Amino acid sequence: MGLEVAGQGAGATRRSGRRRGLSGVRHVYDDKAYLYQIIETIGSGPDLTTILRGVVRLVTEATQCHACFVYFQDDQDLVLRAASTMYVPLEGTVRLRAGEGLTGWVARNRRSAFIREGALEDPRVKFFPELEDEQFQSLVSVPILSRAGDVIGVITLHAVAPHEFGRGDLDFLEHTAALVAGAIENAHLYEDATRKVGLLTELSRLAQRIASSTGAEELLPMVAADCRELVGAERCEIYLLDPEGRLFLRAASPDRSPLPSLDAVQLWFDAADARVQPEPREIGLVAAGMWGEGMAGTPMFVPLEVGEERLGLLCALIERPLSGAASALAAVASHTAVALKQHQAIDWLRERNLTKDFLEALARGDGRSEEITTHAARLGIRLDDAHLLLHAVPWTVPTQTANHRRRARPKAVQRRAPDWADVAARLETRVTGALPDALFDRRQNSMRALLRVPPEGPAALAATIRRLYDEVAAGDARVLAVGLSGPCSGITAFSPGFEEARIAAEIGALIDGGAGVFTYEGLGPYRYALLSDESVRDQRQERLERLVEYERRRGTELLGTLEAFLDCRGNAVRTSRLLYIHPNTLRQRLQRIERVAGLDLDREDWLSLAIAVKVVKLRRMKKAVRVEGREDGR
Repeated sequence: MGLEVAGQGAGATRRSGRRRGLSGVRHVYDDKAYLYQIIETIGSGPDLTTILRGVVRLVTEATQCHACFVYFQDDQDLVLRAASTMYVPLEGTVRLRAGEGLTGWVARNRRSAFIREGALEDPRVKFFPELEDEQFQSLVSVPILSRAGDVIGVITLHAVAPHEFGRGDLDFLEHTAALVAGAIENAHLYEDATRKVGLLTELSRLAQRIASSTGAEELLPMVAADCRELVGAERCEIYLLDPEGRLFLRAASPDRSPLPSLDAVQLWFDAADARVQPEPREIGLVAAGMWGEGMAGTPMFVPLEVGEERLGLLCALIERPLSGAASALAAVASHTAVALKQHQAIDWLRERNLTKDFLEALARGDGRSEEITTHAARLGIRLDDAHLLLHAVPWTVPTQTANHRRRARPKAVQRRAPDWADVAARLETRVTGALPDALFDRRQNSMRALLRVPPEGPAALAATIRRLYDEVAAGDARVLAVGLSGPCSGITAFSPGFEEARIAAEIGALIDGGAGVFTYEGLGPYRYALLSDESVRDQRQERLERLVEYERRRGTELLGTLEAFLDCRGNAVRTSRLLYIHPNTLRQRLQRIERVAGLDLDREDWLSLAIAVKVVKLRRMKKAVRVEGREDGR
């Protein structure tokens, strides 16, 4: 460590000689004895204030100085931390900027210096009236260096005339500074450890309060206020993401009016994500967007995350971040995110149960109108508005013949069909994303929903459901049959509407031969065939069953040919084109139909016969599905 000595010229020597003649011989002391006492003082305990008081007293006594000052480095400034008895009231108030005064000069240059006499004449000295600098004759100042060689403080001694400091005083003070440096670092370690223990204790209490919160309305304001106190922040705020990905202010300490939204969400999360290592400029932009330009303090952002899901941000503005503040904020954010997710799950289950009860009451049609209306109001549903009912069921393509089953691919190369419940869950997510007011009730073997008809009409709503279905059920994922009712308005219309949706799902898939989205209106004449009671004896149906048996034995398509002929109102040309067969082939099939079934197409009631054909066809398809289910063990 270098040494700077002032006042050593010839004139200074003569003045010094005259002064020494007046003051006599300088006090001689045993510096080793005082150093031992300083060591004992430092070893007496971790309390830094007590240590500094003892060191100041011993140094003052040993050097016979007028005042001893101990400054600590605080960012770029030096702050008076300990002083002789008469200057104790000034502790914490006297502040020197970098390079200011002899003390600042020593800190900046990391070199000891002393002025033997004429202290106020030295350009490095700054006059402080409160320190009574006008009476000081001699100064000595040494840096306090950490183990890493950084300046952590300065010790400065002042003497009034005729007393002057010498080389021995400087050596003694440098030894003292080395001992004090160790004490300061040890005390800081102890204070950090004590602060961290206190921080962990308060963090544990806060975690318990977070876990015991009853809802988000109680949770978020409590976290903002307690977290602000925990880390000593100027402000602490919590922002949550909405479904559109915008951040909204949900809680703040101190309170402030909620902001409408915050843009550049990815930038916000980048600033909060330590893995991204955002630039200080980005952090500044985020902080300015939150608290405005010119905010004082260090902004800190921690994401509220559960797994890979981001819920929002915990933000704090801290004047001087304490050791462990970042870890404490991260812990608070983690506890808060988990609690928030739990509350959201509870709210979701409550809403789910309310939705289930509401849809069940509508489907039964026997609930009290007052109860249904109350549930509708809680769910934000206006029953007088037009709605479509949705019903979805799992669907497996039935095997038509044993030969087809034998031609199936070996199990080793067959791909496992996707679970219908997964497809249903994805469809629900897509639909609620596009139609936020949709209500869903997903059960073990079915799913139903209430969908409000948009201004564009029911056809536009059905087209939207088809588009979303195609997005989630492409290819092998078409394991879900979805039915849509006709428009329903008013409490009494919903019970038959749910039945329409169920019929559309089940019968639509049978008619189409595969899963998809089907409307009740789209079933056409099959809607009337469904009204037929299978227990009623009908001569036409009995005759048509002969065609079914003939087809089973011969493999011909007679029932489908008859259905197409009746749908085309007996037009042979249109029927041939529809079936892609020659008119002569059609005539041959019609003759065989008349012979096998005992029908006379020229005399039959075609409307009654057409309905009977569709009843028999539906019965046949349902039977095929039931047989398939038994063979597969379902």
